[in-house]
Amino acid sequence: MEFDTLSILSLIAGTIYGLIVGIIPGAGATTGLIAIYGFIYMFPDPYLAVIFCMAVVAASTTADTYTGVLLGIPGANSAAATMVDGFPLAQQGKATYAISAAITTSTVNGLLWGIPVFLFFPYYAEIMLFFGTPELWMFTILAMATVVFVSNHYFFRGLLALAFGIFVGLIGIDPADATNRFTFGWDYLADGVQLITLVAGLFAVPEMLDGLRDSQNRAKASKNGYQQTIDGIKVVFQNKWLALRGGIIGALVGVLPGLGGAVSDWMAYGQTVATTKNPNPPFGKGNILGVIGPEGSNNAQKATSMVPTVLFGIPGASFAAILLGLFGMLDFELGTMDLLADTQFFESMTYGFLWATVLVAIIGFFITKYVTSIVNVPYKYYFPILLTIIVAACVQYTGGWEDYAMFIIATILGVSCKHFKFNRAALLIGFILAERVEALTLQTFSLYNVGDLFTRVTFDILFVTTIVVLIYGLKKGWNSKLEFV
Repeated sequence: MEFDTLSILSLIAGTIYGLIVGIIPGAGATTGLIAIYGFIYMFPDPYLAVIFCMAVVAASTTADTYTGVLLGIPGANSAAATMVDGFPLAQQGKATYAISAAITTSTVNGLLWGIPVFLFFPYYAEIMLFFGTPELWMFTILAMATVVFVSNHYFFRGLLALAFGIFVGLIGIDPADATNRFTFGWDYLADGVQLITLVAGLFAVPEMLDGLRDSQNRAKASKNGYQQTIDGIKVVFQNKWLALRGGIIGALVGVLPGLGGAVSDWMAYGQTVATTKNPNPPFGKGNILGVIGPEGSNNAQKATSMVPTVLFGIPGASFAAILLGLFGMLDFELGTMDLLADTQFFESMTYGFLWATVLVAIIGFFITKYVTSIVNVPYKYYFPILLTIIVAACVQYTGGWEDYAMFIIATILGVSCKHFKFNRAALLIGFILAERVEALTLQTFSLYNVGDLFTRVTFDILFVTTIVVLIYGLKKGWNSKLEFV
């Protein structure tokens, strides 16, 4: 594919937009992608929209470090681990140092993992040859087990959230007899609950409300910005193995459906703390290693999470769920063999993600000292603007009062789940996979008996992996004396 002027403009626009979204507290890739639902059709070519979307993902993932470091408010959940040591550094006047280290680590790992993921995507079609109906069913069960038993400590609440998500996902027309199912007489629900509205209510609005509540702290102005930038780059290469370990953790977590960046970042931060002897200063007090470790995982996780999203149509994270919807609107059906034959689609994904990763890093190194003044604008001034954009994206289904009512219901659900620690990722995975679980379950057990299933090698591997995930999650919770309910 030859990338012309429009492709370059789409890349630049997506990178700048993603950078802005990343800087806004509580926003991040998920919120940024939700906001573009209203104008995704404006692109003259759907492949330009793919470039734009992937650039948004890459740029916002790198840029969400800014508010975590400068304000102590992560631009997205995945930046929360970086905030632990990044914000104390900013309070010491070393914000540029912390951000430069974060950008360097994110960029290197984004490229290291993005190149093999995106460049070789068309060749992954062979993997699909090992997946018949039973294997797809077992992989779906593995995805749900992973998000319930690994990504959250509250297993019982996770199971409830998953079950409720499946219930919500089955609302609409019953494929068996074409009658309304679980609509409770509300005709609006005949086509089911809209993905964009549910994701906005579950993730975008609760994080924005947190940003509004916690927007009082500020960083000190950085001195010797140029030298801090150089020092931030140097310290990453002085601790390159730590940065690379973070990337490996992010890459592995990204392949597992539904876990998301927050899990990988906290795991990377945990291994940083565990493997550092006699840290000086202590972690949590402004140790630069506490920035390098988790920042190594975020872009790597974003890259590899596209593997289950594209190959199987199972989102690797909340942002990937939005991409499923956006690409579906552009007639790109993720998880199908037909898509894997579309080389232009994969070239557009590759171009958008990899070049935006590089471009946002270059921009970031030059604008860091200026961003401090931008993020010092009180959040209350741009919160209503961001909320208006999100609401506008969510009420395009019918444009009537029912869209607003559903948005309010989804927001109440999201805020409640976050407050009472119900697993929002599990609810979303249940919703997205509900119809697939129903169809695959009926097909699998109508065509095969249990004995036949265990004669299939790929099914056996997935089954054993699922059991390992369950045991690991339960054992981790038991050993850590974590709450199961």
